[in-house]
Formats: sequence, C-alpha cells, structure tokens
Amino acid sequence: MAVATAYDGLAESWDRGAGLVYRPLARSLVAASPFTFRGRLVLDAGSGTGAVAEAARQRRARVVVADRSHGMVEYQHRHRAAVADVAALPFGDGVFDAALAGFLLNHVPVVPALTELARVVRPGGVVLASTWAGQRPDPVKAVVDALMTSWGWVPPAWYQDLKVHLEPTSSDPGRLATAARTAGLVDVSATVRHEDLGSLDAGGVVAYRLAMPHVAPWVGRLDTPSRVELVRQAVMRVAPVVGEWRPAVVLLTARIGCQERRRSASRPRASA
Repeated sequence: MAVATAYDGLAESWDRGAGLVYRPLARSLVAASPFTFRGRLVLDAGSGTGAVAEAARQRRARVVVADRSHGMVEYQHRHRAAVADVAALPFGDGVFDAALAGFLLNHVPVVPALTELARVVRPGGVVLASTWAGQRPDPVKAVVDALMTSWGWVPPAWYQDLKVHLEPTSSDPGRLATAARTAGLVDVSATVRHEDLGSLDAGGVVAYRLAMPHVAPWVGRLDTPSRVELVRQAVMRVAPVVGEWRPAVVLLTARIGCQERRRSASRPRASA
C-alpha cells in the first residue's frame, strides 16, 4: 500500500481524532513564519484535512491545498485544492509567497520534496515545515503502541519502510537542515521544539493515536466490545504521562534565494 492511499477513507475520523493534536501543531508552524500572512498566496503541501491551511487562513492568507490522497482533498472540497505529489506539483515556478508542509517530510524523500517546494515559491519567499523529532522515544506513542502490540497489532510494511528509510533524515534537525540546503534553500534553520498542546486529556491523546493510518484500519477490524476495551486500557496507560507530554517536533524554516533561477524544463505546469 502506498502512503497516500493509506489515508484514503480516513479523512473524517482523522480530523476528529488526529486533528486534536495536529491542529495546535499547525498553529505553531504558522506562527513560526518570518513574515505576515495577510494577503499572501500560500501553498499547504500534504494538507491532509487542512489544519495548516486553516491556521494560515486565520492569519488572512490566501491558501491553495495539495495532497496525494483523493480522500483528503475531497474532504476540503470547499477550498482551492489539487490532488498532487509533492515531488511533481502542478504549479508554475515562483507562484507562491510561501510553502507550508506540516508533517509531510516524514512521508516522502526529503530533498526532492524540498526542491519542488522551493521551485513553486518566489525568490525571497519562505518554506516552513514540521516533522516529528527522533531524539528519544515519545512516551505517549510508546505506551499506546506497546498496548496494541500486546493485542496483536503489527505495523504495516509501508509504515516500517518510512521508519527505516525516511525518518533518519526527517527527524534529525542537522540532517534536515542539510537536506534543505541541498535543495537550494538559504537561511535554513532546523530546531527541536517541545510543543504544548494545551488542555488535551488522555482520551483525546488516545483518539489521536488510534486515528493514525498505520493503526486505524486494525482498530476498525476489532469488534465493538474489544475496541471499547482497547480504548479503556489505552486511556489508563496514557493518563499518568499526558500531563507532562510535550511532543518533540523539528521545525524547519528557510528562504528561497533571490538570485535568478532557471525555469523548469519539464512538462508545462498550471498557474495557481
């Protein structure tokens, strides 16, 4: 199964569960912008159900969303949207003032993705991205995943592949910064932040974790009594750690150099 198709059919449950965590993280990403968003044309790449897009709109940006998952794009049908691979975006060079990528780079080869995001942003514009940091085991993920494993859950092959081949770069600020420079970005900064998610309780944290695409299909195959019991046990295990939970996130900020740039010689691309 491809990563993109893993998200199809999950948009509503993702927004309801995982959105409890990704919405505050999206606001944090947008707040890190070195410029104001008012009136700017912004691309939200790997938009999912639109947490980053909504955070940018709240700051009066004009937003176009793109995602490889048809289901996620359809969920945002009221917005300007494109079903698109971040490695081959259907937009012209320098169309956007900024490109935002909230938890996209942990799903794709980093350098090609950043190169393409840089291409569609005007000289002097910015690229902002967030990924999960890999400094130490996350306590919430660890306890929930251990419980599911004891129930017979096995991570799908596509997820294990991401962990082995993509996470070593996306989760390390030094490697991520190097990848950004390789992609031609300048003024690159990649730092680890421990994010405050506000008053999220154990039930909300469990809902987030069980909505993830490498987990949700397995949970969905459980009968109702088993699913209720799994949630009950997960909430009990998460409750002692949730009060101090500050998930570690790598925040990448970078600019597009102002030197003259060659236009892409590949297939024609539509304007946003």
